Amino acid sequence: MSLLLKNVSHQNKITDILIDNGRFSKISPQQQPLDAEIIDCRNKAILPAFYNLHSHAGMSIFRGLSDDKELFSWLNQDIWPREAKLTPDMIHLATKFSILEMIKTGTVFFLDMYFEQQEILKAAQEMGVRTISALTGLDLFDPNKTKTEIEKIEKYISCPDHDERCAKGLMIHAVYSVSEELIRYIVKRSQEEGYYLTLHASETAKEVEDCLKTHGCTPIEYLDQLGALGPKTIVAHAVHLSDEDIALLARKKVPLCTNPVSNYKLASGLFMLQKLQKSGCILTLGTDSMASNNNLSMLEEMKLCALSAKIQSGDATAGNAEDIFNMATINGAQAVGLDAGIIAEGKLADCILVDLNNHFLIPNYNLISNMVYSADSSCIDTVICNGRILMQSHHVNGEEEIISEIKKLSDYFRN
Repeated sequence: MSLLLKNVSHQNKITDILIDNGRFSKISPQQQPLDAEIIDCRNKAILPAFYNLHSHAGMSIFRGLSDDKELFSWLNQDIWPREAKLTPDMIHLATKFSILEMIKTGTVFFLDMYFEQQEILKAAQEMGVRTISALTGLDLFDPNKTKTEIEKIEKYISCPDHDERCAKGLMIHAVYSVSEELIRYIVKRSQEEGYYLTLHASETAKEVEDCLKTHGCTPIEYLDQLGALGPKTIVAHAVHLSDEDIALLARKKVPLCTNPVSNYKLASGLFMLQKLQKSGCILTLGTDSMASNNNLSMLEEMKLCALSAKIQSGDATAGNAEDIFNMATINGAQAVGLDAGIIAEGKLADCILVDLNNHFLIPNYNLISNMVYSADSSCIDTVICNGRILMQSHHVNGEEEIISEIKKLSDYFRN
């Protein structure tokens, strides 16, 4: 079934956009194809959807449960003990709730790092979004756990592949939580399978200091020694980087994902966006989890990313709206090998329709600036992924049931 977006504003011109077989087929006015579902897009503009390059979707059940703590206390005292209580069914439901929020805020892809990956892939398929679901390697330097983690990885790799929207990947949690043996193993298997690899690195000053004491080098240098860095490795956070780290990341063409809301909340530091841009590093954007953010809105991430770049550099021209919007759209798509992130013929049909009558978008001198600096989720009327409508008139099919079930589950973790 084809989809025709009729009278939609695209690059400040009114046109029609035909979507066929999951891609933008034709962009021109006054189209009248046979058998196409038609959406009247008067007073709406089309924009690329968002690609969230760092998330932990199963953690939505922990939103607001443990706030105002530093990272390591937060993990050790509040998060890891509760994660031990999660069942596969709980992770499946929590992931669907996260995806619901992502759709509501215009996101159609998330790079996820968590446990029970099959449940996450299943949830993504059910909700109609794209994902790379990376199994988290985390052994806390316990040799017995290393063996168990390797067994989990092999089991995950052997599972049947899913549809074209949902792919498997692997994750190294961090240099402070994963042994050298397990890091080397994860790197080896991700390369053998052609998977994307993701990891947390240089998130806090303490992480860097501890790594220098233990290994005599920074986390980035240590990961490079273990073969972990390359174009298919997405490094999340990357706040505390040396000049040598930056040069290494640029040379290896490693995509970096900044998570400004989470980094602000946990007082991790300020991402050096302007400096990294000038170095040639590939920059993307992500939300982190509901437990550390506390939402999954790429709109909020864009605004804070832009403001953070200005404060960190002392330059009001840093983090301009177009660059930030690209980080959330085309940069993210390209970093994970998706032929998307732009509205153009032949590209994957991932897009949002925004309401040009929404007060946050008026006056509309520059739509991209409005999306970065003033928009919220109320501006997004429709979300389309792979040519399929996921949300229309702000409503996602089945959202009431998901919300009802997550409210019941939250009672279990309340105490």
